[in-house]
Amino acid sequence: MTDAAGTRPSRRRWLIVALTVSVAFNLFFVGMIAGHMRGHHPPPMLAQRERFEHIADELGLTDAQRAAFQKFQSAMRQNGAAMRAANTAIWAKIADPATPPDQIPSLLGGTVKNRTEFQQTMADTLGKFLATLTPDQRATFVEEARNPGRHRR
Repeated sequence: MTDAAGTRPSRRRWLIVALTVSVAFNLFFVGMIAGHMRGHHPPPMLAQRERFEHIADELGLTDAQRAAFQKFQSAMRQNGAAMRAANTAIWAKIADPATPPDQIPSLLGGTVKNRTEFQQTMADTLGKFLATLTPDQRATFVEEARNPGRHRR
């Protein structure tokens, strides 16, 4: 039971069938993975400013509360920009080859100090805004702020 090449036809046939099935399964799984990845991207998150505006709209703020909210947002933008500028200057100095290596830890400490000051200032400003809210509004604000992934485009 051999052919002209001296091999059994059934053995070669099984090898071809096994390779064909293997290729088919591989293509099937690659296609499923590609389709899954392509079709399941969540929409991008809202920018922080848009997200906070959405939260403010959900809260139904009074005029006085909206003014406090706008003051909070303004402080966040201004203080955030100041912190980024200060830290950018520090990182530039760290990257400078002329900066002695023994100064780098102190410079890095400066970035931490800037971040801590920013966070404390923002905590104070946020506290003043939250003090203007009713207990229900405050609970809603906290819930919304703690779950940023809920707000998507």
